[in-house]
Amino acid sequence: MASTPLNIRRLQRKLYSRSKQEPEQRFYSLYDKLQRDDILWEAYARCKANKGGAGVDGLTFEMLERGDARQQLLADIKQRLQQGNYQPQPVKRVEIPKDNGKTRCLGVPVIADRIVQMAMTLVMQPIFEPHLHSHSYGYRPKRNAQQAIRWVDMSLKQGYRHVLDADLSGYFDSIPHVPLMQKVGRRISDKTFLGLLKRFIKAPISIPTGKGKQRLIANHQGTPQGGSVSPILALIYLNDFCLKIHHRTPCRIVTYADDFVVLHKQPFTQKQLAWFTQQLAKEGLTLNPEKTHCVDMGQRGSEFDFLGYQLKRVKGYYRGTCYIKVQPSKKSQEKLKNTLRDIVKHRTSHTLDVLVERVNRVLRGWKNYFGQIGYPRKVFFKMDWFLVARFYRWSRSRSQRRSLYLSRDTWDKLRKAGLEYLQPVRVKTL
Repeated sequence: MASTPLNIRRLQRKLYSRSKQEPEQRFYSLYDKLQRDDILWEAYARCKANKGGAGVDGLTFEMLERGDARQQLLADIKQRLQQGNYQPQPVKRVEIPKDNGKTRCLGVPVIADRIVQMAMTLVMQPIFEPHLHSHSYGYRPKRNAQQAIRWVDMSLKQGYRHVLDADLSGYFDSIPHVPLMQKVGRRISDKTFLGLLKRFIKAPISIPTGKGKQRLIANHQGTPQGGSVSPILALIYLNDFCLKIHHRTPCRIVTYADDFVVLHKQPFTQKQLAWFTQQLAKEGLTLNPEKTHCVDMGQRGSEFDFLGYQLKRVKGYYRGTCYIKVQPSKKSQEKLKNTLRDIVKHRTSHTLDVLVERVNRVLRGWKNYFGQIGYPRKVFFKMDWFLVARFYRWSRSRSQRRSLYLSRDTWDKLRKAGLEYLQPVRVKTL
């Protein structure tokens, strides 16, 4: 990242260059880098930017910004690292509801553990970066989901029309610890560094039982999804599978964290699908049958969702032609609608200015994500109409006497109030 301090960037360049020039090199002196003040301060800044919640100790970033609490915490972390007796605290388990009614388990370490994990990530990232699969786009510097979608779109145009849209079942929670440490040990031989990493991934899990009490359970597999070091570990563990497909098959694979698609010019056979399942089973991973399916994108009307986007083959403007239309998926549209419903409610005490400010924050993020690629114009208009209708109904229900404020020139009045539409709106002139 461009805002990374110069000294840290120099260190990362050295590690990256050495790792790329000497692929068999094992790095043996890394633990002392974690004790550097600049790395600890950068790790704290990144953890704070992620806006995570409190761990089992209840400490938040707002508390650390009072007085000299932040300096004391970093000094305590540095001292424990120097003494070599740093022990991670239990990981707080939080269940997040999903759209299908199920829950996703999220592990939240304490802030001190997150800082040390982020410091380890700053050191590990440049070592493993040169050896990661070229079309792995999740949790990597200067890579994003839009690049993954562009590569999938390009591959479809080049004839890789048969798609295996796959999803791993509980990937972060099912990574075996022993194979994971073996993969990390291929590049790192610092025993103190590896020992600290092992203690982090084996930290016990704290489950609330009510009345302020907690129950600790042992952690035998997986990495806490809320941990700072989990993303790089997830990339390292799945990398062997991606390279195997890239070198041993004529397929192309595009990955983003635990979501990936495999593209092939020929239809997938049962033998090939069984081989994919077998290779993942060797890694201790399984495919989610509910979210894994094969699609022939050469046929009109075929579609699949990936990273919130929908890729669909539709009829072209000229007779006998088709093209791949990339736009926000129906699931993404429904999520946005639910978010807007929660903000612009029929009965709320917030003023128009407050509602517009909250809605704009949501729309900016949605537009920045989906507006860079594909053909989102029609979906943007659809979402704008939905939002204007929400504001109109809110205006009519502000009091017992129905308001007529937004009954005429609704679009123009909301624009003058500061609402940022997804699609540009023509300004009304007198």
